[in-house]
Amino acid sequence: MTLWQSFNAILPDDQMRACLETGATLVFDGLGKEWQAVERQVERLGFGDTCFVFRAKGRHGDLTKVTPVRDAA
Repeated sequence: MTLWQSFNAILPDDQMRACLETGATLVFDGLGKEWQAVERQVERLGFGDTCFVFRAKGRHGDLTKVTPVRDAA
């Protein structure tokens, strides 16, 4: 079972790190245009090799999704 968490704003570094350490999939609703900022934060925090960051279409518009590499296959 995959854990996921949904947010509507970019997280502070300490909160983002805590979420990424759990291995959950993070969904940022309405932040499709900010996917590069999320990607830079993920890389800066040291999770660039273990997570994919991408932009997707959701029911309520664009979103940014951070998925652990193990879930992408």
